[in-house]
Amino acid sequence: MPQDVLVVIDTVASIPRRLKLVAALAKQADIRITGAFVTGLPGSAAFADLQGWAVMVDAYMTSQRDEAAKAEAAFRSEMGQLKLAGEWLFREADLTESVTTLARLHDLVVLGQPEPSEPVIALRPEEVVLAAGRPVLVIPYAGDFSEIGRHVIVAWSGTRESARALHDAMFLIERAETVTILEVDRPGSDGGAADLSAADVVAALKRRGITAKAEATVSDGTPVADIILSLAADLSADLVVMGAWGHSRLREFVLGGVSRGILKEMTVPVLMSH
Repeated sequence: MPQDVLVVIDTVASIPRRLKLVAALAKQADIRITGAFVTGLPGSAAFADLQGWAVMVDAYMTSQRDEAAKAEAAFRSEMGQLKLAGEWLFREADLTESVTTLARLHDLVVLGQPEPSEPVIALRPEEVVLAAGRPVLVIPYAGDFSEIGRHVIVAWSGTRESARALHDAMFLIERAETVTILEVDRPGSDGGAADLSAADVVAALKRRGITAKAEATVSDGTPVADIILSLAADLSADLVVMGAWGHSRLREFVLGGVSRGILKEMTVPVLMSH
């Protein structure tokens, strides 16, 4: 069955790199692609000059509509060059909320890591990851990624989130050349029930006909995100799969420390599930 993939388009400049990776994904699985451009909305603010505020909002929306039209043309052109077929969606709405809502009707969401120089009105990937209920593939803002899923690292913690990520990424894992299950600081048993280890995951994958190896280590004060990314570099991994722990707090979505660290420092595409 084809995978419905939602590709979030921020700017015209983001299209070639994002679709290049999606094209690589299409080599691994049967996918249907939908490109989505959401304008975002200017934040509310107290303006004594309401007419000036209205003029500013109108100018912003006009600029975003122009950018959307250019993005659609570039998207369709790039899709044609890559011999991909897909649809285009345009929404004048809150950026993060709209992407989160659209994500719920797709099998996978592809979006970009925020750049430090991005404007205030920017997509909040952590909220999409935690609220959409769908796996999210985040592409680093720096680097060239023409392949994905040949060398996969699965960050395993035995949690619901890491189990969700493992199975959400199975359509890629089952086609990978190498799969490494990374376990950092394995916890002890809880209430007499032994936690599932990286070796247990390797055994489960073997029953599916997938060859994988376990890698266990301790952090010893090193941030876990750094350990994951270091191993990814050592193994020339082109995909990290991990669960994203987090919670909502007064409508603010807060990622756990490892997930935040990965989103900030990522050097390879990361598939996150919550």
